[in-house]
Amino acid sequence: MKLLSSCILFLTTGLLFSQTQQQLDSLERQIPKKSGKEKVQLLNDLTYYYFRSDAKKAIGFGSKSLQLAKTLNDDVVLANTYNDYSMPFLTTGNFQKSVELNYKALEIRTRLKDTSGMISSYAKLGNGYYELGRYKKAQQSYNQAIYYAKILGDENTLLQIYQNSANVLESGGFIKEALKMQLDVHEIAVRTDNKLVQISNYGNLGSCYQKLNQFQKAREMYLKAVPIAKETNQPEQLAMVYQGLGVVERAAGNTDLGLNYYLQALRLYKKLHSKTGEGIIAVNIGNSFADLKQPDSAAFYLNYGLKLVKETKSYKQILNAYRGLSELELNRKNYQKAAEYLVLQNKYQDSVTLFQGNELIADVFGKYELEKNQRALAESEAKNAKNQLYQAIWIGISATLFLLFVVVFLFFRHKRKIAKEELIRTKQEEHYLREKQLNEQKLSISRELHDNVGSQITYLISSIDNLSYFDEANKGLNSKLHDLSDFGRNTMQELRSTIWAMNSEDGSIETLLTRVESLRTKIPLPIEIHNKLRADYPLKSTELLNLYRIIQESIQNTLKYAEATTIRISLEENANRISVTISDNGQGIQSENSSGNGLQNMRYRCEQIGGEFQLKTSKNDGTAISCTFGI
Repeated sequence: MKLLSSCILFLTTGLLFSQTQQQLDSLERQIPKKSGKEKVQLLNDLTYYYFRSDAKKAIGFGSKSLQLAKTLNDDVVLANTYNDYSMPFLTTGNFQKSVELNYKALEIRTRLKDTSGMISSYAKLGNGYYELGRYKKAQQSYNQAIYYAKILGDENTLLQIYQNSANVLESGGFIKEALKMQLDVHEIAVRTDNKLVQISNYGNLGSCYQKLNQFQKAREMYLKAVPIAKETNQPEQLAMVYQGLGVVERAAGNTDLGLNYYLQALRLYKKLHSKTGEGIIAVNIGNSFADLKQPDSAAFYLNYGLKLVKETKSYKQILNAYRGLSELELNRKNYQKAAEYLVLQNKYQDSVTLFQGNELIADVFGKYELEKNQRALAESEAKNAKNQLYQAIWIGISATLFLLFVVVFLFFRHKRKIAKEELIRTKQEEHYLREKQLNEQKLSISRELHDNVGSQITYLISSIDNLSYFDEANKGLNSKLHDLSDFGRNTMQELRSTIWAMNSEDGSIETLLTRVESLRTKIPLPIEIHNKLRADYPLKSTELLNLYRIIQESIQNTLKYAEATTIRISLEENANRISVTISDNGQGIQSENSSGNGLQNMRYRCEQIGGEFQLKTSKNDGTAISCTFGI
């Protein structure tokens, strides 16, 4: 569940958590003493104060307030009532109900030209559509809220809406673009000391870094949000922060620690009566138990979470629950049950696709109706102009023809722009799907290598080690066995490196250097690393793999042949090209070794990423190998 700043986008002002229970009890006792607008306002205030801490109670107050507001014949009061009444439904996960109520508020506020109220309604509509997985509708609503917030010059509101727009980008797979927007929000939130925005922003930054596999940065972001959420008494935000930490630790391989964070989040969601948060976190806990090979606990939490997300009608989360259950039963070798869950998973996937298709049809129809109204308006204006300018008919005709030309020109230019944007969007979606399928295939292959080939090599090494104890006196045999054992361990290390490369998605210079650092402890020579590039400089997965293999092969050649005392690795940029150089101070490459398989492999790997391979060697200056490729 994203750290969507829905809880701080409710733009009607009020001291949400500043009211003590004693003060709230005092307000409740005043209900029988009030009537008319005063009673509606009091019930709305109680709905607002309780919508997170006790959503069911808030819904009760909101229902009573709406019944009374409908009898008052006051549109402002009615719009505010719809607005406040929608809040607890976001907490309980009834997102469709929240959308319906906010649409009613928006219709009234648009008619009244209440700009501030329209911002609030559009923002909450965006939140509801986001949680329903209707990202196109969510972005359209946020764009409208941004438009009116700019008119009012409301910077705090813009910060909150920009965060949610970035979340939509992230959900569409545009992680780097979302990260850039979140970093801009972070700079402003810190400068203005906006604590509420800082909490959700740290969480959103953590989510972006986690999806970029930068787990340490993600962990730092979430941990920075914890004390602020506690200080400002934001339990729902704190629960989402713990949930984010759970996701990071599980993705980093620390499943036990991730499970602990998930359980802390679950306790908070239960206190808040948040079915949405409780359902999503239960599915995460179930998947964590599955990772820990505890199938009974995994099945309990997955089914528990599935029940809750079905109640909130969140198709995306229902898909996640069925996916977890199908994988669990597959691991249990209960293939019939796994197939049943897979069928249900595909059923909901089809429902989501159909739902989004219907939305697109409705959007096209809406554009058609808009164009029809525009044409009718243009014809009416032309007729009025003709009647008013009857004495100057030739001027009127010329003006009408010119106007018609402009309208036609703008109409067709607009259509071309829409078609071009649709083509770009389609290509981006196809690219994302191809990348996703490729990553899934790579993950499947790496699992097979780890589980099958890896276990066989481990068994082989263990068997060779055991053979050396049968005839300890035979030193020649034991020496050969020792060499075989070392070879097996080196092979196992190479296999692990291959699995790492296959599992890696696009990364950065930091990812490459982190992997190179692991080589320091395995060789007897010191390695000097001189990096003149940014740590977050992006690298594709193929670039990561091939550069790492070139560095690894070059170090092995130095150890075997160079008789060097130090190794130097340099990374720098020149004229939009990246250069990676590995050099030593050894005796250089002898002529008989200058065309070996190692050098040929390095050259091939460099050319595979569109690079230029260079070798410089001399007896006095040692050897320098470099690969230079375009950005």
